[in-house]
Amino acid sequence: MIKRRKTDSLRIAMVGTRGMPANYGGVETVVDVLSRQLVARGHDVTVFCRSEDYDLHPPMIDGVRLVYLPASTSPGVGAMIHALRSAVHCIGRDFDIIHFHALGPGMMSIISRLFTRSTVLVTVHGRDDKRDKWGRAVRLLLRFAATVSARVPHSTLVVSETLAAEYADEFRRTTTVVPNSTHPIPEVEAGPALERFGLTRQNYFVSVGRLVPEKAPHEMIAAYNDAMTDMPLVIVGGAAGTESYVDHLHELADGNPNIILTGPLYGDELAEILTNAGAFVTSSHLEGLPTALIEAGRAALPILASDISPHCEILNTQTGIDGRRVYPTGDSTALAQLFGLIEENHSEELFGAKMLASELDERYAPARTGEVHEHAYVSAMANRHRR
Repeated sequence: MIKRRKTDSLRIAMVGTRGMPANYGGVETVVDVLSRQLVARGHDVTVFCRSEDYDLHPPMIDGVRLVYLPASTSPGVGAMIHALRSAVHCIGRDFDIIHFHALGPGMMSIISRLFTRSTVLVTVHGRDDKRDKWGRAVRLLLRFAATVSARVPHSTLVVSETLAAEYADEFRRTTTVVPNSTHPIPEVEAGPALERFGLTRQNYFVSVGRLVPEKAPHEMIAAYNDAMTDMPLVIVGGAAGTESYVDHLHELADGNPNIILTGPLYGDELAEILTNAGAFVTSSHLEGLPTALIEAGRAALPILASDISPHCEILNTQTGIDGRRVYPTGDSTALAQLFGLIEENHSEELFGAKMLASELDERYAPARTGEVHEHAYVSAMANRHRR
C-alpha cells in the first residue's frame, strides 16, 4: 500500500526543460501547461530551469516552484548537463515523483533510480536519436538514451500512439500515452507584426518550428516556388545548432519576395502572426506529437501537413478533408498542388478548420493533461510498490 500525505498531494520534480515560462519549443510548452495544471490539482511542482535562458529568475510562477541551474552552451549536450545537475539536486529532497522529459535528459534517470527513493518517469517527446542534425557521436549517445528510457524508469510515457508502437516493437516496453497539451493561442488583432512583414490577414501561409533538416522547410520552399498561389509563405523559426542549414534556406528563398523567413518570434508577436494566417503548413519528416500543429489547429487554421503518423493522429485523418489536408511526405509536387487548392477553396477550408478546432480543444485541453498525468503518477507508484 502506498503511503500518501493526508492532503493526497505529490511532490513532483520536472527535469529536462529549459524552464518557465515557455519561450522556446514544444517540450517547454508541454511542461509549462502540465506544471500549472498539476498545481491547480493540489500538487507541489518544482521545475528545473536553465539559468542562462532567462534574464529574470522568479522563484515561483502560478504556484510552480522554479530552481535555476547552469547548463552548457555546447550543442547536443547542454540539455544532458543541465539534467545531470538537476538530478543531483533532487537527491535527498524527498520528491515523490521525478519526471524527466526527452531522451537526452532522460538518460539521467539512472541517477534518480540509484540515489533516490522517488518514483521515476521519463516522457519520450520524440525520437531525438533519429534527428538528422546530430553527428554520429551524439546520435549514438541518444540511441543509448532511448534504451535507458525503456529500461531504467519505473514508467515510460510517450506522447503519441506512434511512439507507443515503436517502443513496443523495438524495446518490448509497454508505455503510457500522455498526449501533449497546449494553452489556447489568444487571437491577436492584425497589427504591428503583420505590418512589419507586409502581410494581410488570412492571406498568407505560415509555418512555425525550429529550422532543422528533419522538419524539411527546404521541401516546403521548393514546393512553394512551384505552386500556383499569390498567398505569401511565412516561415517562423530559428536555428537549433543548424546555422549552415538556415543559410541554405535563405539561399533557396532568395529571389522570391513572397517567401518570408522571420527568424524566431515569441509572445504576442508570434500569436499575431499565427492567428491571422490563412493556413498552417508543416512538411516535417519526424515528430513526436508537434505542439505547433496542435496550436494551429486549435486556432482554427486550415492545415496542410505531411502524412507522417503523428500528424495524421492529431488531424484524425490519413487522406485529408476540408481544413485538414495531408500529402505524401517528401512529395513536393503534391504539396505545391495543395498550396493552390487551399487558396482556391479557402472558405470551405476555413469551415473545416473550425470543425477540427472543436475536436482538438477537447482532445488536447490543459485540464485533460493534468488528469492523465496524475493517473500515470499514481499508477507508477502503485505498480512499483506491488513489485
